Amino acid sequence: MTLPIKLMWGEQELNCNQALPALPQWRLENIQFYLSNFKNSGRPLYLVDDGHLTQQKGLALLGSDCRSDGQWQLVFERTLEPGEFSFNLGVPFKLNHQAPLTAQPPLNQSDMFWTWQMGHKFFRLDLAKNEPKQGEVSVQTGWQFHLGSTGCKSASVMRAPTERCSYPNRPRFALNYQGETELVLDLAPLLSDALQNQVLTLNSCMSDPHTLICKELLPKIGINSSSKIWRWQS
Repeated sequence: MTLPIKLMWGEQELNCNQALPALPQWRLENIQFYLSNFKNSGRPLYLVDDGHLTQQKGLALLGSDCRSDGQWQLVFERTLEPGEFSFNLGVPFKLNHQAPLTAQPPLNQSDMFWTWQMGHKFFRLDLAKNEPKQGEVSVQTGWQFHLGSTGCKSASVMRAPTERCSYPNRPRFALNYQGETELVLDLAPLLSDALQNQVLTLNSCMSDPHTLICKELLPKIGINSSSKIWRWQS
């Protein structure tokens, strides 16, 4: 079964390099994310291994770096049945801290990896902002939200931790499936308050739970809280 994923802002479809509806000076420059550990009514739901290009049996890399069309669908070995559909945003611990040079795709993508100690970026969102022109040049600035595990302890950044990180940051989502045809990732519940409060003028969020911007964003993406970023669309 193939399950398409649609990127939206509320009821409006969102594409690469498109201005955000809530704040037109910001535009989408990169959005990529790992999903894993799929279940349907409590039963494991495995993906079709596409030769380790974008998905393995238990994990998929989705989204786009905005230089290509990207990957916007999940292909499962069996058909979804009515009931609970659940998954994690993130890479499982056993896979998260492998050596990037020997990891199997899609875990070998360098722009989605921090260090052996911290592992992968589970969710990468990059925005670009066009500032007013200075003379003849328009100054472009950027903002990022990169979600991954933090508080990972090892002998050095080049060593994998042997124990789970203090902040694993792998939110789990559960949706009631009743035959819908598309899974929607809605950025409005994640970013709209931050945009309105001008929190994005502060700093980027690199998953540090102690920074002001991360305190705003982490609950919105499901860390120790419920999140509304995922929903169905028929």
